Amino acid sequence: MILLNYLRTFLLFGAAWLTTMSNLIGADNQMPPGVKWVNPQLPAGPGLEHHVLPSTSLGWDVGYVVWKPANYDPARKYSVIYFLHGANGTESSDAAGFSGWVAKGIEKGMLPPVLVVFPNGGMSGYRGAVEKMIVEELIPLIDRTYPTLAQRQSRAVVGFSMGGAGGVRLAVLHPELFTAAASMGGRAGGEVDAAAEKNASMLAQNKIAFLLINGEKDHPKAFEVLVKTFTGAGVEHSVVIHPNLEHHLGGYYEQSFEQLMRFLGAHLKKFES
Repeated sequence: MILLNYLRTFLLFGAAWLTTMSNLIGADNQMPPGVKWVNPQLPAGPGLEHHVLPSTSLGWDVGYVVWKPANYDPARKYSVIYFLHGANGTESSDAAGFSGWVAKGIEKGMLPPVLVVFPNGGMSGYRGAVEKMIVEELIPLIDRTYPTLAQRQSRAVVGFSMGGAGGVRLAVLHPELFTAAASMGGRAGGEVDAAAEKNASMLAQNKIAFLLINGEKDHPKAFEVLVKTFTGAGVEHSVVIHPNLEHHLGGYYEQSFEQLMRFLGAHLKKFES
């Protein structure tokens, strides 16, 4: 009887966990409630285009936004930055703000002209079907549709909060795809820490660089374990803790602009053609 009760409790807990994960990432092609996957209403900002990807990984349409720099020339090749939004964001919510940052960085000569892509990650943490959509569908689609430098050395990922954590996670789990990852207000966890240990030599060999930015009041030790792994393996990384900064994207924009743009420029500019 005790064993039977234990098994019943285990099965109930397992079912609840699977339901929660299904709601978060849309497992088994079930659309999670409360997430709007296509958001074509763009904020004002030059160079922004909204598109829809009929995703086989997700099993439904998902929106994404592409930003083209001023004087965009389809005859040249561009590096690409993928920007991942935070919780409750969409493909459109940060498109004008971050692309404005990048435009300013290009104007100041901090980085070369680039394309920026904003996928909708829902509330997934950029795991599961959303991770698969980005890695197997969106990135190849962008490289087919736009004049990109379709190589790891010309691709970076940046994000805020859930997107910052997601960007670091994607770079650690897929070192064949990115040359740089920057997180603002994100965190690592056991899965990412373990993956970093497993992939440490490849991360170092591929010369992938990480910029880990947090506020003094926004989990300043969020990447402590990951940083130890990076240090031991010789993976390039910088940790920045801004005094008095709380979990607010505008504050990260104000305090991180120059360092983030120069970080991206230092890694993407090398491969400009």
